[in-house]
Amino acid sequence: MNILRSMNALLRNAEDDTPRASAALLAGAAVCCAIYAAASGFFQGGLAVVFAAVKMPLIIFGSLILCLPSLYIFTAFSGGDVTFGEFTRSVAAFCGVIGLVLLALMPVSWLFAVSSISLAFVVWLHIFVWVTALVFAQRVLFRSAIRARGAVGLWLTLLFLVSLQMTTYLRPVLRRPSDGSVLELEKESFFTHLQQVVDFQPAPPPPILRGIRPPSPAATLAPPPAANASPQSR
Repeated sequence: MNILRSMNALLRNAEDDTPRASAALLAGAAVCCAIYAAASGFFQGGLAVVFAAVKMPLIIFGSLILCLPSLYIFTAFSGGDVTFGEFTRSVAAFCGVIGLVLLALMPVSWLFAVSSISLAFVVWLHIFVWVTALVFAQRVLFRSAIRARGAVGLWLTLLFLVSLQMTTYLRPVLRRPSDGSVLELEKESFFTHLQQVVDFQPAPPPPILRGIRPPSPAATLAPPPAANASPQSR
């Protein structure tokens, strides 16, 4: 509730609450993103939970930082008269909404992470969650000093594409490769990375997990039954 009150204070342009409210929104958004990322890391478990909790906030806030200059320029070219303080408040409220949406959808992400073996399905689920967060967050920009709908829509498309490439740059996020590498330094487009994710086939589970009990060692080492003895000649 503190985040919601801080967001309302920012949208009302309450100057006396601006520094504290902006800091609360940004800090709360970062914590919410880390919690959602940790839940998604249970897809593989182990250290993948830690790496996902670190990398996913870097992906989100890194993409936002890279796209903030374009948002300011797009707003200015669209005729918006936005001061630096108003712009900062709007961006902080935008991040706060993203954090709240991710936190609300965290239980759903955790459920599919611990119960699914399809990497492609889990990735498409996270893309759907990310788009949902952007859809709700854009309303904050429309209510704030940034009211140019065309500019905001174009900027959100750019932010979405940048976030996909940032995910590719910081890969792997959900699944660590067999060699245990933290980063893959080869250059790659997010189109290629997404295709690799779709084509990924997990290793089949052991027979005991599929309901087929493997033969016991005693049965494996037992000698074959003797053949029927031939009738004795008279």
